Amino acid sequence: MKLSAEWRVWSAECKSRRKKRVPASWTLIPHSAFRTPHSEGFTLLEVMLAVAILSIVIVSLMGLSNRSSQDVALAERITTATFLAKRVMTETLLINPQFPREKDGEFEEEEFGDYAWKMIVAPTPVPQVMEVRVAVLWREGEREEKVELVSYE
Repeated sequence: MKLSAEWRVWSAECKSRRKKRVPASWTLIPHSAFRTPHSEGFTLLEVMLAVAILSIVIVSLMGLSNRSSQDVALAERITTATFLAKRVMTETLLINPQFPREKDGEFEEEEFGDYAWKMIVAPTPVPQVMEVRVAVLWREGEREEKVELVSYE
């Protein structure tokens, strides 16, 4: 059986390392069929695989970023609508509402031009208690969103 030149070089290096008392984990492994003894880079297959994995990760992160920014915008709209509903509710309760009564309108401020409100004051089974219901509505793309507050006074 004839040994290749590469194997002889590897074998000689292993013997010289043993003489120097180098740990066995540091010994060289014979080169694979994909790499020559003198190659120091990556193969095309390894580079293509790394690029594919990286592109999948980047696309996923971009989708998450886009979705989270949409969620933040919706949360801001819901918070604004809740504060506006609370304002209408407070104004309604301060003027001592009579029931049954139904009223709607829009907010005068320019920054709240997208929002509209609707207020209903209705009797309850208990004669001294009235139900005050305030809804703030706005359009979110194709659908209509709503925040509703209910108080019993």
